[in-house]
Amino acid sequence: MKSFGIIAEFNPFHLGHKYLIDRAREETGSNVCVAVMSGNFIQRGGPAVYDKWKRAELAIQGGVNLVIELPAVYATASAEHFAFGGVKTLEALGCVDTLVFGSESGNLDELQRTAFILKKREDALLEIISRMSREGMSFPKAREEAVRQIAPELKSDVLREPNNILAVEYLKQLEHMKPYTVKRIGQGHHESATALRDRLAAAEPEKFRRAEENYFNLVRSRILQSSPDTLEKMCAVGDGLENRLKDSVRFAKNTDDLIKKVKSKAYTYSSVERLLAHIVLGIESDYDKGPGYIRVVGFDEKGAGLLKKIKREDCCSLPVITNINKEWDKLGDGQAMIEKDILATDVFNVIWSRNMYTESDYVKKPVIVRC
Repeated sequence: MKSFGIIAEFNPFHLGHKYLIDRAREETGSNVCVAVMSGNFIQRGGPAVYDKWKRAELAIQGGVNLVIELPAVYATASAEHFAFGGVKTLEALGCVDTLVFGSESGNLDELQRTAFILKKREDALLEIISRMSREGMSFPKAREEAVRQIAPELKSDVLREPNNILAVEYLKQLEHMKPYTVKRIGQGHHESATALRDRLAAAEPEKFRRAEENYFNLVRSRILQSSPDTLEKMCAVGDGLENRLKDSVRFAKNTDDLIKKVKSKAYTYSSVERLLAHIVLGIESDYDKGPGYIRVVGFDEKGAGLLKKIKREDCCSLPVITNINKEWDKLGDGQAMIEKDILATDVFNVIWSRNMYTESDYVKKPVIVRC
């Protein structure tokens, strides 16, 4: 049973995802696709448009066989930690042969060379980034300048594209899986996730307006409740950002307005957006030790077969969780991490005005798709 893994948000699943899966299945000769998917909060910050079970179901209908949840502490983190959580989750399964990812480059050799040099010269890179960040330069620009200084032989434009950046981070974390990249073919061929979300919002404007209002109320409530010291602990917030949040939250009209009021050269719009999710979920650490469990969200017949193989061969290095209530004791040190996933679902339900009991992590079971 040859398998490949992907790391995605599926927010929502679209034809570009299907293209990636179909190409990977054909070109790697694999018959099983495992996806590590963000839960109810996503990497850009804020809630997903659909809950994780519906997104898993759509992904399985689109060609994925087994969906594993990426813990919220990684799903809402920067590219580096997002990639770390995703890769370590897939490798913990002990049976995924290939990691497949899209990239604007499409050149695996170039991406691997970039990842190798950045990992090898990481200390020098971080020192330059830290110095430039203190001088007010944004992280993306500081990283690009640091790469230019320590590795002038690399193409600097490789790290200007979001999927190339993620690809390099995936490659830096890989230990056991083989890498394979599929060149992205652009929005001219497939409708993007952003366009799909905009279309959904246009179809149900009042629903999305209420959700945004609910989320903003949660954000400002948490900021008002938190001391500057507490806010400073949220993923190393500093440089006075915690004070700007406390000052600006009284005047901001909505989440977008708040982000624009507090962002700076050092803290970009996207980094502040992620920070707000961390504040709402109370995430104060990126959990550098790695994921503590394999949380199954959905599967089809092939996915069920892979799960049976994992249990039969005892190849997974983490507890496999399909029912939190029955398997809580198996989690051990992973309990604190999964509590953030549970909270993310509860907050998601508040934002989208859903039933707090029937839609909770304690009640919902993995989605089973029968073809």
